[in-house]
Amino acid sequence: MTRHYDDTPILIDIPMPIVTPRLIIRPAQAGDGQALFDAKKDSMTELKKWMLWAQDDETVDKCEILVRQQYAKYIKREDMLMFAFDRARENHLIAGTGLHRFDWKTRVFEIGYWVRTPDTGQGYAQELANALTRFAFDALDAHKVFINHAHENHRSQAVIQKLGYEKEAVSKQDHRLPDGRIVDEHIYARFDTKGLPPLDVKWGVEP
Repeated sequence: MTRHYDDTPILIDIPMPIVTPRLIIRPAQAGDGQALFDAKKDSMTELKKWMLWAQDDETVDKCEILVRQQYAKYIKREDMLMFAFDRARENHLIAGTGLHRFDWKTRVFEIGYWVRTPDTGQGYAQELANALTRFAFDALDAHKVFINHAHENHRSQAVIQKLGYEKEAVSKQDHRLPDGRIVDEHIYARFDTKGLPPLDVKWGVEP
């Protein structure tokens, strides 16, 4: 159970890392730039379909700047960009994920994720999203967790539905894709962990 410092969130203790059977999930930190660059390079074709931040001019230095900036936000409890690393392959970044757009007063959190293209189709997205859902409710006292996907992003939709998220709404013409198209955004939410697929997950201890 996390301590409540709603007016001074920098004092909120967040137990890390999150450990599943195959993954170690932790905040982005200094030194992760190379791992992030390699994962993006492997995934750029797919990322550019859905992510506005996916650019062809990526460099290791740009990735390193990003992870250090994001770690600063994590320390201030403003955002939680996380990486999921493969427990069996040292420093192999499987996915980018995290908890975003949250409000410490209402305890509402958004889960985001993308999986390295060569590692797709192996259930990693479901495993990490399941873990983060449990983490948000059980470690951070979430009242609500939501996941969104852009129209026609069927892979993301399948993950959300397998985790039993309830569709709340469709926000019409509210999501811009990298190719310039404006499409609908589909919004799903959970209010507890009941009915989640079983998962052996722990946090705050070393694997």
